[in-house]
Amino acid sequence: MGSAGEVVQAYVAVQAERLLAALPAVRAGDDDAVHDARVATRRLRAALSVYRPVLDRTVTDPLRDELAELGTVLGAARDAHVELHALRRRIALEDPDLVVGPVEQRIDEDRSAARLQAQDRLDAWLASERFAALTAVLARDLSSGPRAAEGADAVLPRRARRAWARFDRTVAVAAAMPAGEDRDEALHEVRKAARRARYASEVAVQVVGAVARRSARRAHRVQEVLGTQHDAVTRQETLRRLAHQAELDGESTFTYGRLHALEQVAASVAERAARTPVRKAVSRGHRSWAR
Repeated sequence: MGSAGEVVQAYVAVQAERLLAALPAVRAGDDDAVHDARVATRRLRAALSVYRPVLDRTVTDPLRDELAELGTVLGAARDAHVELHALRRRIALEDPDLVVGPVEQRIDEDRSAARLQAQDRLDAWLASERFAALTAVLARDLSSGPRAAEGADAVLPRRARRAWARFDRTVAVAAAMPAGEDRDEALHEVRKAARRARYASEVAVQVVGAVARRSARRAHRVQEVLGTQHDAVTRQETLRRLAHQAELDGESTFTYGRLHALEQVAASVAERAARTPVRKAVSRGHRSWAR
């Protein structure tokens, strides 16, 4: 099993390798590769945050900040692509008589421009000295924290418990929110906390086995459904902005309003669908290993 430092360092090394392996295709503009790099970046951030006591915080705390910036840049490229295709599918399902004006063209131009701009920013980031320094740090052994030498079975479950407790708190906050923008933001926090708990559980699989993998799956399900909800909310914002531009250009805004309403329904459906996976994830039985 090894020490806590060894287990966490091994996980960090795997995710760093995945990030670097995706880069050639990322630079070529491959959206699947951008997704893979983004996931590896998120896993790295979660591991460095949740398991801080086993790592050299003088190095990993600044590294987390750099990974956060990289994740933002990767996210801008990926999200524009995903949103473009989601809105195209939405329009394709519409009765052509209900698509009034150059709606698809405006959406394509807007989201394609956002994707190209994000790719330019991403390319610049990957070519920067900051990224070179980030990869150099990731190549080092970071497991020199005060608890690195302790047994993994003594340290990792307790640290994972903190990630799950954070998830519980975000769920309680969201449950108390009335419908509206504040609850949408609170649900987004639930999603992020579920992702953190999922990745924390993945690290702990090396220590406690399949029970931690089950917890990771429950967190993943919450992350998926609330991701659908968040994407629908984000598309509403895009449609409102494009409707305003269309109005200024003297075009009909009818279809934008209709699409916006459909995205509202999609967000509501996803929020309701999230209730069961959230309830299952909040249940303490599946995470008794996180003691």
